[in-house]
Formats: sequence, C-alpha cells, structure tokens
Amino acid sequence: MTDVALFRLPLTVPLRISSLGPAGTSSEQACRALQNRLLQRGHESVRIDLCDQYEEAADRLVSGAGELAVVANAYAGIERFYMDPALRLAAVFVKDTPHYGIAAVPGAKIAGKASVVTHPAPRALIGELLPDRIDVAEVVFASSTSAAARAVAEGEVPLALTTAPAARLHGLEFLSRTRPIRMVWSAFTRADILDEDRPARRPVPSARNLAW
Repeated sequence: MTDVALFRLPLTVPLRISSLGPAGTSSEQACRALQNRLLQRGHESVRIDLCDQYEEAADRLVSGAGELAVVANAYAGIERFYMDPALRLAAVFVKDTPHYGIAAVPGAKIAGKASVVTHPAPRALIGELLPDRIDVAEVVFASSTSAAARAVAEGEVPLALTTAPAARLHGLEFLSRTRPIRMVWSAFTRADILDEDRPARRPVPSARNLAW
C-alpha cells in the first residue's frame, strides 16, 4: 500500500469508509481490507457505509458524513475524486477482487441467446467467461455487481456477471469458470480532515510503501 496521508488521520476519531454497495461488491471487499489495516494501525473505530453509486460516496465525504471513500481505479468516473479540490488522495493499494463469473438461478437451463446484466467496469469479462453454448442477446447495465446478481434473482435478466459473494448472497450459481481481477484502489479523504498545517505525529515521508 502507498500511504499518502492515512498516517495523518487521528487515531481516536471514528472513521467512516464509504464505497459502492450493496453487500457483495468488490468495493466492499476492498473497504474491508482497508478497515482491517486501519484497525491494526490503532484506529479505535472504523465503519463501512455502502452507497448506491461511487458519486454518493463522494457526496458523503464532501458533506462530512464520512472520512474516507474507496474507489476502484477502473471506474470511469474516478476523475471527479482526483480533481475535486475539497478531496485529497489518502492511499493507493492493490487488492484482488472476489472471483467473477457468469451466474444464474440454480437449475437454470440456458442455451442459445440470453441477456447478461453487469456493472459497466468488468463488461469485458463477459466474452471471456460466457460458456460456448450461450450467445449474448443484450448486455444490461446495473449499478454494481451485487445489483446485477439481484436482478437475476428477481427474474429480470437470466444471467449476471457478478462476484462470488454477491452470487452467494442472492442464491445464484455459476455456469462458467471464475477468476479474480487484479485491481488498484484509491482511498480519498477531505482536505480539512488532514489539516495540512498540522505537523505529523512522527517524521515520515509524504508517501510510503507499506506491505499489507
């Protein structure tokens, strides 16, 4: 992990990490990795709040309803976080996503053409993972991998490209092989939290490489 400013967050102040939900997303798993790291460092309280969109996580951060926001670097709209003058990059880390695969309701007999629902970011995996007996009729976009799994569980779409945690949560089974994605994640905080005029607690460089 490259710690850009996490070391400057007060240990005694409760921290709230916002990111893309609902439960079962790759973002949630990345937040849990960061949460564990912060607790190991000595932070007394670290909570995870899941949002419907990454933009909501940014809004929570700016409004004071959170102290950190975690965003996948593959997300097409991540530039908002980097460019917003109210935000500061706090850390960058590598965390594999959970395994992705093509999932359906248990016992589904799907062949020929079928629609697949996915979050836009991992769309390229559909062609790689889709079983040969199935052709894509349409790609439908959802707000998250967990929302994609829910759409299949509720009968809206026959197939989802989703993660193993989301598939378990919504009672789906994989029809394909699965694999993770090696992903870079960015954690952002607010400029006023860092209080850039405040001296650091100990002499450290402004960015450090720390092992997870």
